Amino acid sequence: MLVFAAALAAGAALSAGDGKAVRRAVYASTFPVGEGRAIADRACLLCHSASLTTQQAKDSTGWEKTLGQMEKWGVRLTPAEHDTLRHYLLTHYGARAK
Repeated sequence: MLVFAAALAAGAALSAGDGKAVRRAVYASTFPVGEGRAIADRACLLCHSASLTTQQAKDSTGWEKTLGQMEKWGVRLTPAEHDTLRHYLLTHYGARAK
């Protein structure tokens, strides 16, 4: 258990590049500021936490499929909100470099 706690603490403290450790939240509780945040707050947080979304790394097609599935499950978005939310998610949680 002690090893797990140490690994968790090490993962939470990241270098700022100047040698000083920067504390970061392990699990996101909110979405970052940007056009589309209000839509994400309303549509995504209805069913799950922000951390579920912020752990994702999808390309445009991946986010499109996810939004389509969420809409099938009951999320109500206008076409403009859908496009804004997809762009917001892609901007903040797009595919990671390999």
